Amino acid sequence: MTQESVGRILVVDDEERIRQAVRRVLTDAGYEVFSASDGVEGLAQVEQHVPDLVLVDLMMPVMDGMEFLEQARRRYPDLTSVVITGFATVEKAVEAMKQGADDFLAKPFKPNDLRLVVGRARARAVALQNLSIEKSRNRALVAAMGNGVLVVDQAGETALANPGLARLLGSDPESLQGMPCREVLPWPEVCGCLELAMQGVLPVSEEGRRQVCLGQGDKAIHLQVNCAPFHDSRGRAVGAVAVFDDVTAWSRLDELKNQFVSTVAHEIVSPLAAVLGQMQNLGQGLLGPIEERQKAVIDRARERLQSIANLSKDLLDLSKIEAGAMGKASRLDLAPLLREAVDMLEDRAREKEQGLTLEIQGELPAVEGVAQELLRMVVNLVSNAVKYTPAGGKIGVSARAEGGGVRLVVADNGLGIPPSEQPAIFQRFYRVKNAETRHIPGTGLGLAIVSRVVESHGGRLEVASTPGQGSVFTVHLPSAPE
Repeated sequence: MTQESVGRILVVDDEERIRQAVRRVLTDAGYEVFSASDGVEGLAQVEQHVPDLVLVDLMMPVMDGMEFLEQARRRYPDLTSVVITGFATVEKAVEAMKQGADDFLAKPFKPNDLRLVVGRARARAVALQNLSIEKSRNRALVAAMGNGVLVVDQAGETALANPGLARLLGSDPESLQGMPCREVLPWPEVCGCLELAMQGVLPVSEEGRRQVCLGQGDKAIHLQVNCAPFHDSRGRAVGAVAVFDDVTAWSRLDELKNQFVSTVAHEIVSPLAAVLGQMQNLGQGLLGPIEERQKAVIDRARERLQSIANLSKDLLDLSKIEAGAMGKASRLDLAPLLREAVDMLEDRAREKEQGLTLEIQGELPAVEGVAQELLRMVVNLVSNAVKYTPAGGKIGVSARAEGGGVRLVVADNGLGIPPSEQPAIFQRFYRVKNAETRHIPGTGLGLAIVSRVVESHGGRLEVASTPGQGSVFTVHLPSAPE
């Protein structure tokens, strides 16, 4: 900040010689100086010139320095001031400081003393002005945001609510000030997220995000909420902020997309099943004898049609999961589901001379979920391991209680996944393509389904893999509430 922006100084003193001396010293130092002979005239000068610094005598007729400062600060709370007095006592200095003075200068004073005190006060004025500008800028930015913003303090009370949030809640920002978060927001999970953020115990996997809805039916507003703490200069959390992003348009677009995919996939499944049945009849010679070359062509056609049928089925499954139409959740024991999944794929593993084992360590805590979807998740993970593990390889499925839930691991010593491709393997239709995987059939939706099922059950999915050594997929599922 330039000197001119904080160089306006007002001298309020009933002694003409003091006013003249101060004016001369400070003008020579490059300041713009105004003066007043008493407190009443000083207040008028404050209104007219809005100085950055006031030097005021304590003992004056008409209105003394203390009363002047009190009234001036009512209009300009951040006004920087230096008290001048001929009564250089500790008591006077303490009293002046209690009234808000920033420094103290005793008469008589030398020019160097004056310059030193004014320099210190000017530096404070610069800091306060910068702080005020930054605060004003931040408030203007938050107020102008279309997103809703809520700031809470350590006690969980509202320190700031911008107009965007007030509009969402049908209120006004001022009425929300000071209210507890749980009285402001209709979503306890968001207040809980803010509390966890301040405590520094927000799970990394959640990253402070929540999905909430306001209203019902076609008029529902879908919001994504991002929570984060803010800290003081010592790194201590002193509050948290929640930003509400309206994702209604994206949610509705996603719903339409899911409906379209589901409809198309459903319409494909029935005719494909009929065609596959007829191709099977042809391949088995039920409709007449066929030659080996004809049988080979029919078998290749059947494989292609089966791939399309599998893709349609996976698309339907994924659409149901993302639409929240998985079925009714219940309290489940995972052990029988794991045994069923391994039994379903045992023949396929045996065909490749693979060792497929299941180890359940101790008693597993119950989880809350949809049995069919959890079974699908395990089947997809084990099926992937069978597909991408060469003949003679080993696949191990294990489960144990851990961290208030169940830790499920599917490990193999197969082809492995390059590190550069691991972040993308849970995306739809993504498949690792290289010379080793080129001829392995698949839809690219299996792991996407696994990811969505785990997410919908409040779990966490991890992968660790080394090319040529194999892969380890780990699923953490929370235990069911008592």
